[in-house]
Amino acid sequence: MGAVRSVAASAVVTGLVLAAAGPALAATATQVPVQSTGFFGGLFSVDAVSSADGWAVGGNGNGVVQRFNGTRWSLVPSPDLLAGGANGWADLTGVDATSPGNAFAVGNSTAASGGAKAAVALRWNGSAWSRQSVPGAAGTDTEFAAVKAFSASDAWAVGQSASTNSTFRKTLTMHYNGTAWSPAPAPSPGTRTNFLTAVDGVASGNVWAVGYSLNLPYGNRVRQSTVLHWDGADWTQVASPSNGSTFLYDVAAVSASDAWAVGSSAGGAFVIRWNGTAWNPVAGPPLAGLRGVTARSATDVWVAGFDAASLPAVAHWNGTTWSVTPLPVTGGVGTPLLTAVTAADADTEWVVGAQSDGTTGQSSGIAFRVDG
Repeated sequence: MGAVRSVAASAVVTGLVLAAAGPALAATATQVPVQSTGFFGGLFSVDAVSSADGWAVGGNGNGVVQRFNGTRWSLVPSPDLLAGGANGWADLTGVDATSPGNAFAVGNSTAASGGAKAAVALRWNGSAWSRQSVPGAAGTDTEFAAVKAFSASDAWAVGQSASTNSTFRKTLTMHYNGTAWSPAPAPSPGTRTNFLTAVDGVASGNVWAVGYSLNLPYGNRVRQSTVLHWDGADWTQVASPSNGSTFLYDVAAVSASDAWAVGSSAGGAFVIRWNGTAWNPVAGPPLAGLRGVTARSATDVWVAGFDAASLPAVAHWNGTTWSVTPLPVTGGVGTPLLTAVTAADADTEWVVGAQSDGTTGQSSGIAFRVDG
């Protein structure tokens, strides 16, 4: 769950207006060591199996997988996504685990010649990561951004697809049934661009996917929020608020009548909430933008994003108010960006992201443990 490199690490939101004062600290935060990849190693998604075991994925030009052992994050061998040099770039953008013996990771790879982009999916069986076959058609780009697993035989991946070199991009939703991934039709409300950035649900028949859309004409730059719902039979669009140009980057489902989606808009941090009947805007924390959300209950919600100075921070909702905790990053020179947050146990959250070296654009992974 969480956000992805192509969205979270490159989207720029401007025109933000923020309150000058912020609330008290939400929690205590500790930066956790991340093993260096020596290249583009930013982390874009995280999921916990337990407080001492979890996964984070990102991109180092060939995808990167790291595992938490209770103390630090370390690289884990994963399949070669560059196909022996036939592809020029690959990264992993989403990860979700249901147990120590079952996890999925998704992302994409791009041909070295600048050709089609192909969605990729990996599976962890308790011993090793293996690459799965993902359907695609000749002359079509496919890209996965996020994955949600309910079991070893029930998972959803979302993103976007398009005919190669086409300016129209549509939503992409695929389901894994324990044997194969297969596409499922889903609405694409935008007349030019549609991108699903996150997926979550409380049950296999109650799943949310969020993202954004863009309409013609070509000079238009105003994105609209997109929310889709899977009821066990079909994907349908559900009306969702926007505030000027609006991006939704993550979604967290608490119950059938409570879910949260977060992102950025012309007003700064953007938060909407599902009440069982409709999605409504709610007052967000005093941050410039949000990239990730995780929720244990209606009164225990965490978001990750950045403040007016583009510095990373998390915020906690206790059912009444937001409290904010800055996350000072050490050991780097570029501006860090948080990309995802997950609940590790009843009192601990993990947050991951990327930090540029400030010169070449190469990035390293960053991670925090947040207690509170």
